[in-house]
Amino acid sequence: MSITNSPPNSMPFFSVRISNKRTKWYKNWRLAAKDTLDEYIMNTKVSGVWLLRREHKSGPSRSVWSFVLISLLLMSIYLSLQLWLQFYSYPIVNTISNDLLITNIPFPGVTVCSPKVVNSERANRFARTLKLPINTSLQEVAEGFGFLNLFTDQTWLPPNHTSYKVTDDVLRLNNITILEAATQVGASCNDFVKHCFWGSDEFLCHQNHEYLSFIPTTSYLGPCCSFNYNPRNLSYIPFAANTFGIDSGLSFIGVEGSERNLSTGLIILVHHPMDFATEAAASVTITSNSESFIQILPTVQSASTEVLKLAHNKRDCLTSNDLDLSNYRKAACSLSCERDFIIEKCHCQPYHLFNEETNYRECKLNDSLCYMENYEAFKTVQCKDCLPNCHDVTYATSAYNIRFQSPDYSINSMYFSILADLGGVFNLCLGLSMISLIEFFYYIIYCFGLNLKARQTLIDP
Repeated sequence: MSITNSPPNSMPFFSVRISNKRTKWYKNWRLAAKDTLDEYIMNTKVSGVWLLRREHKSGPSRSVWSFVLISLLLMSIYLSLQLWLQFYSYPIVNTISNDLLITNIPFPGVTVCSPKVVNSERANRFARTLKLPINTSLQEVAEGFGFLNLFTDQTWLPPNHTSYKVTDDVLRLNNITILEAATQVGASCNDFVKHCFWGSDEFLCHQNHEYLSFIPTTSYLGPCCSFNYNPRNLSYIPFAANTFGIDSGLSFIGVEGSERNLSTGLIILVHHPMDFATEAAASVTITSNSESFIQILPTVQSASTEVLKLAHNKRDCLTSNDLDLSNYRKAACSLSCERDFIIEKCHCQPYHLFNEETNYRECKLNDSLCYMENYEAFKTVQCKDCLPNCHDVTYATSAYNIRFQSPDYSINSMYFSILADLGGVFNLCLGLSMISLIEFFYYIIYCFGLNLKARQTLIDP
């Protein structure tokens, strides 16, 4: 019996020993962690951590500062995890090089447009050349051309009248397309560009030349005039320049699209020579009585052989070989996707988009209201199959303008960009960061109040 039964007080004694051991272990670890933290706080150079020293702060102040530091630490950990997940999803390393020859970069497409699609004088003049049905008002026909703005200018509000119906019937009677009408009631390519130069050599602006010529085109702004862009020639190969600088490249003398109102100016679109000029193209506005200089800043993006071996969803780009095409362009894919969506909604193709050979009719003036009502949906359509090009060139612009007549100058005080520059300078010279800013305001608001109270106590006990 003595072998099977333990003394009554043996188990409580054993439990106390275990409990004391755990308490001592926990206390040692806690004190060691505290000593390590205090030592780190005393010796670290990390901004703001030294404010956790007990001889400096205690109570709520120390707790608030600890909360700030822990919050910023958690934020940095979260952002680091996001970067890691992004890298894991797209394991691609980006490298930057500036040793690319200019002869390996295609010269950009340059498209010149007028911000005003319909000119009232040209609309009246064109209306007088048309065959009109009996009892049709010439003025009403001319006013109906204004509805062309609904395809390109969403800030234009249509009037209450329905003159577009009369104008549409007249165009059908005369067998005139909307594109032909738009080129007649607005400025044409011959109006935009008068004298052209490549370097110091002048050439005919509208000659029959594969490269040195401006040809009539369209863009999201309507009828335009383009250089080094020929969407109707499927075998067209853009050329590359062999010189650079202010005394080389393309120069031209342009004229306002409006005949009497010289306040509209011109819009210059710089884009890839194989792409239709959309809202994504770099644009520069040219005002009247001025000379503008536009610097082209190309960026070449190229995927390495290792990247091209990855699956499409990993490298997130496409090549022409991937789709068995002679030339794949993301911009053309997106434009085709947008066009299909427009056809689905309005059952027609807008005149100003690049017109592919399809069985769908061209949009008439009667379809302008449908286009306006669905404009936001057209511009935000998602085309998941249109991935970026694995090899691509993008163009940014930097422009400055010289007025022939000096105007009155006004200076805007809100220069937000300089704030980022100043932040970089202070960080480089003084090592200031976001936590340094919080620390600064902490001192000038909270600590100043404490010091002021202490001084007042000493002077007025």
